[in-house]
Amino acid sequence: MPVTATEVIDAVSVLTDDANMKVTLKQSGKGAIICGATCFVGGIVGGPIGLAVGGMLGGLGAAALTHGTFKPVSEIIKNDLTPGQKEELSTRVMNVVREIHPSDIVVLLPLILGNPSMQQAVLRTVTSFITGEMRLQIVD
Repeated sequence: MPVTATEVIDAVSVLTDDANMKVTLKQSGKGAIICGATCFVGGIVGGPIGLAVGGMLGGLGAAALTHGTFKPVSEIIKNDLTPGQKEELSTRVMNVVREIHPSDIVVLLPLILGNPSMQQAVLRTVTSFITGEMRLQIVD
């Protein structure tokens, strides 16, 4: 039985969870601006101590603002991709592992998870897809 796109997506989701891959939803820039601005204002108002206090308050504010805006890549893959995007990602991943010819998911998942070079190849493919096609930024 050939591997289906759904099975490939499931395998990739497990791999991205194991690698703890997450994406930022365009909130990092806002957080940096908030943190920098409060640090700047704190420095003007309180000098060196104001810099420290402003940086701390800005960091806390930025953390509060961006809380929950980093999503695991597996969640993006499972829930946010259109069926066409899932098919495209599946095709790209299968092109990476095509020389192996796994006949079903029972073979595919352990093969990918047990082979570090295969993991890196699949993760590079996923990263390229997420950053290129979806215009999202991967958080290391």
